[in-house]
Amino acid sequence: MEWVPPDKTKTPQTKRKHKMKTKTKLMAAENPLGSLGLTARETEVLTWIAQDKTNYEIGVILSACTGTICKHVERILRKPYVENRTAAAAMALAALGQHKNMSDLVR
Repeated sequence: MEWVPPDKTKTPQTKRKHKMKTKTKLMAAENPLGSLGLTARETEVLTWIAQDKTNYEIGVILSACTGTICKHVERILRKPYVENRTAAAAMALAALGQHKNMSDLVR
């Protein structure tokens, strides 16, 4: 009788492939940061960046890994209108301030 490696004796199992979520929801225009073309999570991260939080602190607040937050920050910084983290924070604060002024006019 010929020796057969252990993996050949088992019946083949079907492998499950984890599907990545391909849908990324962009924020609605009624949100002051929605016009920046960010996803909902990127908008959350940007809001915390504007409040001078570190990636670690944002991760704790949003219950996410620091590495995941770093990826969100990278995507935010890839936008053509943002050069660095400080510019992103300034952009967020400007958008939020402009929205506040507009809502005051509507009242």
